[in-house]
Amino acid sequence: MGSVAEFVDLRREVERLRAENARLGRLLELRGQDTTAAPEQLSAPVEPPGLVTMASPTRDKLALFADRFRARTDVYAVRWDNARTGAAGWMPAVAGGWRKGMDRRGATYLPRTTEVVATHLVGDVFMGMYPLMPGNTCHFVVADFDGPTAMLDALAYVKAARASAVPAGLEISQSGRGAHVWVFLTGAVAAATARAVGTVLLREAMVLRGSMDLRSYDRLFPNQDVLPEGGFGNLIAAPLQGRRRKDGLTTFLDLGTLEPHADQWAFLSTLDRLSPGDAEHVARQAKQALTGADVATMSRSAAPRSIHRCLRWSTRRPVPG
Repeated sequence: MGSVAEFVDLRREVERLRAENARLGRLLELRGQDTTAAPEQLSAPVEPPGLVTMASPTRDKLALFADRFRARTDVYAVRWDNARTGAAGWMPAVAGGWRKGMDRRGATYLPRTTEVVATHLVGDVFMGMYPLMPGNTCHFVVADFDGPTAMLDALAYVKAARASAVPAGLEISQSGRGAHVWVFLTGAVAAATARAVGTVLLREAMVLRGSMDLRSYDRLFPNQDVLPEGGFGNLIAAPLQGRRRKDGLTTFLDLGTLEPHADQWAFLSTLDRLSPGDAEHVARQAKQALTGADVATMSRSAAPRSIHRCLRWSTRRPVPG
């Protein structure tokens, strides 16, 4: 969880970025340049700033976040809550906000900027990320678990990852009732490959759980192999949201205590990542796992339909995002 000083620093950084953006906007306006972000604009790769800790400058924390949580930068999502009805959900961030009857095709989507990330870390917004890049690649794969056995099932998944030499980080969800297991990659890989890695680990986790059937398992992110036409794919809530982080939520957990790491930034700095080559090697095991005998055995088991869906994902049609 972040200290008061950290949040103060982040707020200062937000204000500085806003002022800088306004200044650059004025300069570009004077020069008659268009400031609208290109539809498929992606950020330049950010070199890891070395070891980052709670005591590091805000710019290093923002750089580390951008490097580990690489997702689309031409669009992001925001969480909304209706205090009157209790309803909540996610929507892409658009200029002027969504209005009733608004045509999605004509909306001006807002880019995920450093300022947006900073406001997420402070807690002024809750940002959602679209991990499936144009070109059908991604930089991480996440397994989502939800329900009473979410943490036990997620721990089995982490154990399966360790057995396959796949580095993984366990995050508690924003509700406190779910868990995400993140596998970060050192470079872009095909979404189909990343999701095959997740499928292999899921199958191994089921073996580790024995008679337990991973009932809490929900889905993998990215949720598609191919970017839906006219869509962004499924979104995932970004970790380390300022307000929830104060309650220990959206944080990465110490596997020994299941408490949040005292220094989230140091944990992210030191967590290993999977190389594209190693991801390909692990993914090849998914093809070997999908033999007729295995599928028949799975069909006779008590595993929920969501697990069977996972084994068929390589042939699923994309879900509009």
